[in-house]
Amino acid sequence: MATLEKIRSKSVLLLFIVGAALLAFIIGDFFTSGRTLFGTGTTIAKVGDQKIDVQEFQRRVQQAQQQMQQSGQRMDNAMLQQQVLDAMIAEKLFAREATELGLTVTDAELSEVMVGKNSAMVDRMIQQQLQLPDAVTAHDMAFNPTKYGMPQEQALQLQQYWLDLENNVEKMLLQQKFNTLFTGVITANELDAKALYDDNAATSHVVYAKKDLTSLPDTDFEVGAADIDKIYSAEKNRYALTQPQRLAEYISVNILPSQADILAGQKKVEEAILALNNQPETEGVASMTDFIVERTKISQADVDKQTRLKAALDTLSVGRATLVSKLGNDYTIAKLLNKTNESDKVKLDFMAIQGTRAQVDSLVALLNAGTPFDSIAASPLVAGSQKDSEISLLDPNATMVKELIAGHETGVYFAPDTTAQGGRIVRVAERPAPVTVYEIANVTFTTEPSNATINDLESRLQAYVNSHKTAKEFTDSAQGAGFTVFPAYVDASTPMLGNLNDSHNAVAWVMDASKGEVSPVFGDIQTGRFLAVALQDIYDGYTPARDPQLNAMLTNRARNDKKAAKLLADYNGKAKDVAGYAKLMGVEVDTTTVNFGQYLIPGIGANEADIQGRVASAKAGQLVGPLKGNNSVVVLQVTAIDNEGRPFNYDESAIRFNQQRGAARLGNSLDRILIGNKEIKNNMTTFYK
Repeated sequence: MATLEKIRSKSVLLLFIVGAALLAFIIGDFFTSGRTLFGTGTTIAKVGDQKIDVQEFQRRVQQAQQQMQQSGQRMDNAMLQQQVLDAMIAEKLFAREATELGLTVTDAELSEVMVGKNSAMVDRMIQQQLQLPDAVTAHDMAFNPTKYGMPQEQALQLQQYWLDLENNVEKMLLQQKFNTLFTGVITANELDAKALYDDNAATSHVVYAKKDLTSLPDTDFEVGAADIDKIYSAEKNRYALTQPQRLAEYISVNILPSQADILAGQKKVEEAILALNNQPETEGVASMTDFIVERTKISQADVDKQTRLKAALDTLSVGRATLVSKLGNDYTIAKLLNKTNESDKVKLDFMAIQGTRAQVDSLVALLNAGTPFDSIAASPLVAGSQKDSEISLLDPNATMVKELIAGHETGVYFAPDTTAQGGRIVRVAERPAPVTVYEIANVTFTTEPSNATINDLESRLQAYVNSHKTAKEFTDSAQGAGFTVFPAYVDASTPMLGNLNDSHNAVAWVMDASKGEVSPVFGDIQTGRFLAVALQDIYDGYTPARDPQLNAMLTNRARNDKKAAKLLADYNGKAKDVAGYAKLMGVEVDTTTVNFGQYLIPGIGANEADIQGRVASAKAGQLVGPLKGNNSVVVLQVTAIDNEGRPFNYDESAIRFNQQRGAARLGNSLDRILIGNKEIKNNMTTFYK
């Protein structure tokens, strides 16, 4: 009571202290992150009104990282995060679409697939992942753990596994329903199928003459801003951006050994070989921490498969070492430690028995009396069995196997470790004759860049950054300073700069920088490079015509339009047949085939829609052109039209329509279709700098 009275008496003071602390916390958070008060809060991404919470995102990233580790794979963490975020955005958009379509998965449908008559797929997953007989057993163990004597912690893990599995199966069933609806809606009718058939039914055989636009010098055709803007304005929507984008240019300096490092590494290897030859075993390199030693045994048959190792061992006596290979900066040395004749492998039959010692002995007796292995393996006492299992005796972990079969004859079953609860039955099924076995020490060494080299590389790039403070200076002076500049388009969803792993810190800098700024130097020996970036431009809404790559493309198109206009004026009406035009053009007459549905016209080019359309409407013997192609001016004549294809079949054409223009084709772009024109707000760089 006294304590409570003290608290009450100090309530005003406590209220003031708590209030001040809370205000300090809010102000501090506002100035340090800006996320919680007026910023992004816990939303790591938003597409339209669909939000992704950062805590759920982090949980999914952890799951993905665990899966990568279990599979032995490695991925740049920023790339993995972006993949997870893209998947979560797609899931949100799909869930919204399914809700608006009225698609649901009932409890009965879910139960039938999880533990009902359609549970075969889930049963296989349970068997593979948990080594349990079926989903019913897994569910019972998860939610009735005391029945199985399962600890509470383990039961909670199994319950979470089951709930995650149930959630994934529900998503799969919902996806199946959507796919059925999607496929049924976007399908070919008679008109679609017939139009596709007609596009591909007729093949025109043509003779043509082609004058390439590259034959005219670029310097004769000046392109101005008005020419570029004319093309850009006509197709501006092609360059719409789903989120603001930034054009960066970067210099990447790989951290590699210098020539001095390479020579020093070569000297180290020579000294190591000398030490190995002068001292027993691998004592010669025991103090050389740069060298990695692995002792191994290898049979003659396996040596014969490795050309360089075989050549080395053929020249070595026991106790001697030599260089086996040098690949780049990686060296491999082999020292022959011993050479023996021994069995390199063995084939075993074995069974795991659940039963009494007497039952195990009985089964051994039956097997040795001639009862077939498979017959005994079918016994309820046998928990597991394997026949003709080949085991390498040269494996470092084979000691237990050697001890197990030592002194036992080939073809005789025995029980090496029978207990009151059961044991194993083993038979040496086959013991091959001894072969030549080499015991060798594989000694590997990699020449690494020295500290002096690393410091020099960093200092050189840092000096360049210090003396080139603007993006224009950074780019314009790079070649003269011995650097190469690479462009990179960056937005809030960009996980890395170009294709450089571990470069998300540079991406975060780009997203915060002002136009024209030059970054500090990023990177270290862990990332394998030093990196500097300049922010050249910021785009919002559309990629502008000033963008270097787009500008170059539009300039080339505008110039080609002017070249084509000149050639058309020079040739139009000046000849009566293809041969006459070919003479004017100074080219040879050629032949090709044109189909309205094809992507490429052999000899003329790809995406030549105007030419294909003119040919499709031309009659046999009709002269077409001169007309402008993408990269040439062409005159052609249709010599024959081949309509001898397969007769129209609705089913065949409908399948082809689906593949090329229907649900199968559009399904590959479903995520982009669902995004549509929704605004994307990615706050990744706000949370992960």
